Amino acid sequence: MQKTSAKDKAAPAQRQVRWLAPSRLAQRRLLLFVLLVTPAFLLRLTTAAYPITQTIFLSFTNLSILKGTNDYVGLQNYADMTGDYGVQQAFSFTIIYVLSSAILQLVVGMLIALLLNGTFRGRTFARTINLIPWAIPTIVAGYAFRWLLDDQFGLIPNWVNDLTGERMVVFITPLGARLAVILVHVWKDAPFMAIVFLAGMQGVPLDLYEAAKVDGANAWRRFWSITIPMIKPLVITMALFRVVWSLASFDLVYGLTQGGPGVATSVLALQVFREGILFFKFGFASAISVVLLILVGIIGVIGLRLFRRADVTL
Repeated sequence: MQKTSAKDKAAPAQRQVRWLAPSRLAQRRLLLFVLLVTPAFLLRLTTAAYPITQTIFLSFTNLSILKGTNDYVGLQNYADMTGDYGVQQAFSFTIIYVLSSAILQLVVGMLIALLLNGTFRGRTFARTINLIPWAIPTIVAGYAFRWLLDDQFGLIPNWVNDLTGERMVVFITPLGARLAVILVHVWKDAPFMAIVFLAGMQGVPLDLYEAAKVDGANAWRRFWSITIPMIKPLVITMALFRVVWSLASFDLVYGLTQGGPGVATSVLALQVFREGILFFKFGFASAISVVLLILVGIIGVIGLRLFRRADVTL
């Protein structure tokens, strides 16, 4: 019979120590992770999760300070939204405003980025002044263009009248007011898109363009076959960012038209402000906020799927 030495007897104990050591290290790392993440988790819980949960709860009540009501009404607020003309108009214009603004900002931002990516004298100065519209506070830009487009003493209608002899009236018709809101929004935020796209273009290897030139590809072909595919994830990310940001903001609309004429340029975020802050109908305003939250969630899921598909394609 083979004798076991003391060394062989100690081997299982040593293996057990080796297995215990990583376990203790993992526990320490887990404890460190919990200590570091807990403050951020609690901060997000109090600043995001609780307000969202409270808003969803209030959407099922008729809470109103002026009426003095705070009763559970179920889906009544959501049913009232389907028959509310102001909410219907705000919902339809929100979709038009967000999608058209995002598309135009992408196109205009891409064109500006292509110009700024070229080689010319004063390129640094041009890149600097490009950001001036974006640096102006949104509410200030809204009030400024409200004065500039005023049909009585605005500079832009005065210039149009001097050049064409026609009297330019913008805010009296729903179509004119909507076009003004969309175009001012593009003027305000397209420069930021341009700077982001410019940064992406400068990250594209020049060897790809040189090889395409050797193969006889023209400027348009190089742009479509090299530039766009290389910065496609960036384009999708910025489009998603602009859509979500536009859904949640109303300061430009408030400063430029205040939702008028009537409710032609009202958006859902502005409608939440009116119902909640001006009319103190917190239950109804919360229901509109929940609908807005659902829209943001749907667009976010679509954007993430497109981003992953573009990432896999690359």
